[in-house]
Amino acid sequence: MNKKFHNNHKNIINFKGHILKYGFFGIKTTTGGRLTETKVNILLRLLNKYLKTISKKTNSIKFWNLIFMNSTLTSLSPESRMGKGKGEIYTKFCYIKPGQTLFEFSGISFYQSKLVHNFLRNKLPFKIAITNV
Repeated sequence: MNKKFHNNHKNIINFKGHILKYGFFGIKTTTGGRLTETKVNILLRLLNKYLKTISKKTNSIKFWNLIFMNSTLTSLSPESRMGKGKGEIYTKFCYIKPGQTLFEFSGISFYQSKLVHNFLRNKLPFKIAITNV
């Protein structure tokens, strides 16, 4: 059973998640936002498909997902009256802070990282930038 939390977060820059740990290139956010679990799953599927197309049929590109769901969204039915509680959990989501690294890549050239950046810039609801070692 998942626990229903109150969704409080701080809008400060993330100073812990901005250093690359696994790869040589990373995608970092410059503004904050919120991503639901379904959006992250669709984004990972599209990114995996796009990496296969730009890698020219070689399996040399690896990427790490650093997005972790840390909160839940709840909702009551629209016709319920006040005082009936918080509601059921219908999805998980995560707050993305400015400066947080979302993805890391290894085995990728700088030109390919620019292609991935342009691809993800159109898919994500906040601004992103490329970081490297």
